[in-house]
Amino acid sequence: MDIHSTDPSQDLSNISKQAEVVVIVVPFPCQSHLNQLLHLSCLISSHNIPIHYATTATHLRQAKLRFNNTTHLKNSQLHFHEFPTPDFISPPPKPNPSTKFPTHLQPAFDSSIHLRQPMAALLHRISGTARRVIVIHDVLMAHVVQDVANVPNAESCAFSPTTPFSSYFRRVAIEWRTLPGRNTTRRATIFRRMLHN
Repeated sequence: MDIHSTDPSQDLSNISKQAEVVVIVVPFPCQSHLNQLLHLSCLISSHNIPIHYATTATHLRQAKLRFNNTTHLKNSQLHFHEFPTPDFISPPPKPNPSTKFPTHLQPAFDSSIHLRQPMAALLHRISGTARRVIVIHDVLMAHVVQDVANVPNAESCAFSPTTPFSSYFRRVAIEWRTLPGRNTTRRATIFRRMLHN
């Protein structure tokens, strides 16, 4: 595993012993997810909290190259861990797909299943040297961080990469569909109540 640090002589145990709280960030291997959690990592690390950003080597390089402010990536509190993935076939994108889902990326998504073991090893290594470990993971990476439940000084928080606007209107759509009958007055009343909450 590659650990980025401004001081190459500094090892992981010394970094973690200096802080009461250490954060591990586990993004889903897709650019929009990687980028949001990298921004969050930079924000948290600016408060002098050690951050360990862990993903596949390929996706880490991609996230760093596309990040808009490389100065933040040089923060001594921000450490990068590259996990290996097994080889997989990556088909070319379909020019006119029947669905809008990027099926050519599915093998890369599927390869994230193999990240559980290296993530568990990283978690146990860091938890042994820190008082408290917080794991912030993409909601799609819950299977990778499930070993957090076995570590007494660790807890996890799920990060949802959708916008509040999108989440709110998904809730409205569910409420709208579950209303009995076609009572438009009742639907309008519930919609107004949701807007004011």
